[in-house]
Amino acid sequence: MQEAEEQTANPGLKALFGDSKGSATVPLTAIRARARRQLTKFEQLARGQLLALGVDIPPAISLVSRPGNALALDNKHPQAEEILDWLDGNVKVAKKFKEVEVLFEIVRAAERAGAPTPPGVSFYIGLTSAGSIAYFEEQGCTQAQSA
Repeated sequence: MQEAEEQTANPGLKALFGDSKGSATVPLTAIRARARRQLTKFEQLARGQLLALGVDIPPAISLVSRPGNALALDNKHPQAEEILDWLDGNVKVAKKFKEVEVLFEIVRAAERAGAPTPPGVSFYIGLTSAGSIAYFEEQGCTQAQSA
């Protein structure tokens, strides 16, 4: 019974990532594309809100997810106080950040199949004058995922 279920395309996955031409699997390229689109949407949301507050990019802004689903500024920025006030209680930005994080975690897990995620790995989104970047950092080592 379970074998038949595994061979059937999941309608939820099809809705999120598109039809994989009759295949029961979702191609990793579809998940990567979705992750990049959500990163772009996050960037547009964040830039729009920050611009309204008068926060400038450059310099770059590095955001990281902290325990308890809180977002934090992870770099020094001349307008850090304004950025921290913007992050405080900003549910819409936190939710969009988490959506991006989950998609990039799926991609990372698929690329590293069988390799456990080391403890202390954090997900970051960097907002730069050239665009946004999503990456994982583990104890001083960064692994860029998208630009």
